[in-house]
Amino acid sequence: MQLPIDDRYLIPLEGGHSVTLGWPAETGGRPWGVTWHWTATWDLEHCSRLLGGPNAERRGVASAHLAVGRNLREGIHRYVGFENRSWHAGKLQTLRFDGQPRLDPAWKASRTTIGIEAVYIGYARQEVPRQDDWRRVDSPDGQQQMWLPPWPAEQLDMLVEVGRRIVARWPTIRPRHHHGHHDLCPGYKVDPAGFPFAQVLRRIYDDPEVPDVWSGVETIEQRHRVLARCGLDPRPEDGASWGPASDAALRRLQRRLGLVVDGMWTSFVSWRLHDELAAQGTDLLAVGGGG
Repeated sequence: MQLPIDDRYLIPLEGGHSVTLGWPAETGGRPWGVTWHWTATWDLEHCSRLLGGPNAERRGVASAHLAVGRNLREGIHRYVGFENRSWHAGKLQTLRFDGQPRLDPAWKASRTTIGIEAVYIGYARQEVPRQDDWRRVDSPDGQQQMWLPPWPAEQLDMLVEVGRRIVARWPTIRPRHHHGHHDLCPGYKVDPAGFPFAQVLRRIYDDPEVPDVWSGVETIEQRHRVLARCGLDPRPEDGASWGPASDAALRRLQRRLGLVVDGMWTSFVSWRLHDELAAQGTDLLAVGGGG
């Protein structure tokens, strides 16, 4: 698919704008991953008024490299070229692109990863009523149940094409180098919860063997089953809720896996668990099962 990208919303490479020339020396002059976001807006034009062009409402505060609309008619808007840095994440960021603690401002996401916004309204709330075909996904801390709409097929096609262009330009970015905003800022951000990472990455890399480390741990019921498989079952104390025993079990698991111990179920937890279970001949998705 050769999709045109609309450059009308490019942000000028000038002072006062949410763009920085080039990638820093600390990263070897290249991005180390891709951070996927959702916009929590209904349409692409709204997103571009906020983030794109010389007169963006969030000028000097936030941006992204691209924003991808819901369908082919909306298309794709470019705000920042892949050779430069967009200001797409960093506020209250606790984890780096590799899941390690972000202790140095030099390693915030706006300096290390490409930021892609997908136009998606997010979870059901007072002004966004839940529909019959929406599904439940729980937050990284297990405290928030979110009901999410399906991702449009045309939008997923466009996101795949965007991903292919990114890795064509920066081939060192591999499947494990993709994550959500909520993976870097757990407890602060929840986007893009429920994003079909495995489906999208398999198409980006033309590799059906990319493991699905997301679908089996989207709900607290699935996470309880996985913790039980790891010998850390919190259900006798917490029952069906995510309470103190569940939080403590996850923290023990994170410590065992050599991860930041913060009680947040991120993609970094899931990837390490995948490795551990695969070494035992077990699949994370099979253990977690359906939500």
